[in-house]
Amino acid sequence: MKNLLIATFLICFCNTSYSQGWSLVWEDDFSGTTLDQTKWTHDLGTGSQYGLWGWGNGELQFYQAGNAEVSNGTLKIIVKEEPGGIVDSWGNTMYYSSSKIKTENKFEVRYGKIEARMKTVNGEGFWPAFWMLPSGGSWPCDGEIDIMEQWANDWPTVETTGAAHVGSCPGQSFYQSFQHQIQTGSFASSFHNYAVEWDENYIAWFIDGVKVYQLSPSSYPTIPNQHSWPFNSNDWYLILNLAVTDNGPNSLTSFPSQIEVDYVRVYENTGILGCKDPQATNYNSSATIANGSCEYLVTFRVDMNDVSQSFTTPEVNGTFNTWCGSCWPMEDLDGDGIWEKQITMLEGYYELKFSADNWSIAESLDPAWACTNGNTQYTNRTIVIDENKVICPKWGQCTPTCNSIIISDVNELSSLGNSLYPNPSSGLISLSANNTKNLKITTLLGKVVFKKDKLEGKTINILHLPAGIYNCSYYSENKFYSEKLLLIK
Repeated sequence: MKNLLIATFLICFCNTSYSQGWSLVWEDDFSGTTLDQTKWTHDLGTGSQYGLWGWGNGELQFYQAGNAEVSNGTLKIIVKEEPGGIVDSWGNTMYYSSSKIKTENKFEVRYGKIEARMKTVNGEGFWPAFWMLPSGGSWPCDGEIDIMEQWANDWPTVETTGAAHVGSCPGQSFYQSFQHQIQTGSFASSFHNYAVEWDENYIAWFIDGVKVYQLSPSSYPTIPNQHSWPFNSNDWYLILNLAVTDNGPNSLTSFPSQIEVDYVRVYENTGILGCKDPQATNYNSSATIANGSCEYLVTFRVDMNDVSQSFTTPEVNGTFNTWCGSCWPMEDLDGDGIWEKQITMLEGYYELKFSADNWSIAESLDPAWACTNGNTQYTNRTIVIDENKVICPKWGQCTPTCNSIIISDVNELSSLGNSLYPNPSSGLISLSANNTKNLKITTLLGKVVFKKDKLEGKTINILHLPAGIYNCSYYSENKFYSEKLLLIK
C-alpha cells in the first residue's frame, strides 16, 4: 500500500435562504365510502385491449373496479386469487385480480410536488406502484416517472425504488433509478410518504421528507445524442396500482393482500425553483429557491502512462451513467498518455472508476485510501460535485496530478487564522451567526448527520464526519440560515 499524505480541509460556503413554499392544488384524502369518480378512473383487464400482454410486463392480474375499496379514511387496493379465472379479450385466463386507478382526463399536471402516504405489502410476486404517464403520450419516448415501486418478497419489504424512463419510439426505454432501504420496520408495516419534486430539467425523489435521489438531463449518457429529456412536455396523470409479477407468488404468499393509501396530494411551487449558483452552467438568475438542480462542467483526466495491461480506449464509469462501460469513452488527442472526458453533471455525490475497453480492465483501489468509499468488495472512487472541477489521478491511484479542486469564496476559522494552506486538523469552522438554535447538518441527500438544539458562539467541529459536502441550517435571532460545508480529507 502506498503511504499517502492526505491534508484535511474544512471550507464553509455561506448562503442565506428561506423556506420553500408549496400551494396545494389537488388532493384526495379518501374520506368517503367509495372511490371519487370525479378524480379517478379505472384501468380494467390485462392491457390486451391496448395490444399489451400483461400490461407490457407479462403481469398475471386482471384489473377490476371492485378491488379498490374506500373505508375508514383510506383507499385499499386488494389483490385476490381467482380460482375460476377471469378471461381477457385475447382469451387469456388470469387467476389473480387487483385494481389500477388513474387521473387521466380528470387531473393532469406538469411540475410541482406530487406525494402519497401509503402502506405497502409483503409477499412474493406483489408489485405496488405510484407513478405518472404523459397524457396522449407514446412510450417510452414521451417518458415515465415512477415515484414509488416495490417488489415484495417472503420477508418484510424494506427497499423502495423510483425511476424516470426515456427512450425512442418505437424502441426500448433507458432509465435511471435508485434503491432506498429503510433502517427500521418495513414499508408494509406502517405508512410512509413517497414524493417527487419536479421542475424544468429536474426531478428529485423524497422518502418520508428526505431527498434520496435526483436527476437532470445530464444524468443520462444517451441525452442528447440518442434520446431527449421528455419531462418538460405534456401534462401528466397519476397512477396507483398493485400488480402481480410474471414470476408470480409462491406458497408463502398470502391472499387477499392489499396496499393502503391515506392520501394523494399535488402542490405547485409558490417560488421559482432553480440553480442559484452563478458558477453553474444552468444558473438561473430568476430563481428564488435553490433546489439542488445545479449542473457543473467536470473534466475527468486519467494518466495511463504507467498502465502495463494492453488497452485501446479508457472509459469513465460510475453511478452517474449506471456503470455502462463504453458509454463514456475518453480521448487522448495529443498522444501524451493522459486521457480526458468532459461532462456536464448534476450536483451531488457519486462513485466512479476508470476502466478500459468496456471493462476488459479496471482500476484496483485500496479501500483504505481516502478517495474511495471504503467498501472492500466494490472499492470505488468518490466525488462530490458542487462546482466546476477537474478529476485528474493516475490510473489506480488517489493522488491528483493537477489542481483538482476549484474553490472560491472560502471562509475558514482555525487556530492559525484564516489560512487555507496548510489547514490545521482542529476541524473548526465558523458559522455566519452567533448563538444558534436548532442547528442541523445534513448530507446533500438530506440525511441528518449532526444536530444541536443550542450552540453558544458560532464555532463547530465536524472533523469526525466523512469527507463530503454538507448542508448546515439553523436559526439565530429569529432568522433562518443555510450554509454549505465542504469537508475534504
